[in-house]
Amino acid sequence: MTPPQTASIADLAARHVTTISRGIHQKAVAAEKASENGAKKSRLDLQSLPTRQYLDQTVVPALQQALSVLSKERPPDPIEFLATFLLKNKSQYDGSSGAGPS
Repeated sequence: MTPPQTASIADLAARHVTTISRGIHQKAVAAEKASENGAKKSRLDLQSLPTRQYLDQTVVPALQQALSVLSKERPPDPIEFLATFLLKNKSQYDGSSGAGPS
């Protein structure tokens, strides 16, 4: 009877590294898909919120900041100032996190 063949340490290590690499790749792909699904779900969640919650999460933080600046500066054309402020600072509030500018 012959003894069972054993793989060399290098072969075992190579298989282990390959297995780990596949696992890391699969996790990265899964995380990317989850992120995409999370963004879609977030948009759907916003659409299903009651009006007050929707506004509180999407518009109110930007408006509070804009109105605060507006009340301090008191420009001659407050509507134009408000519109310009909101457009200029829109990127700080995109994502609907409710967080203000950093």
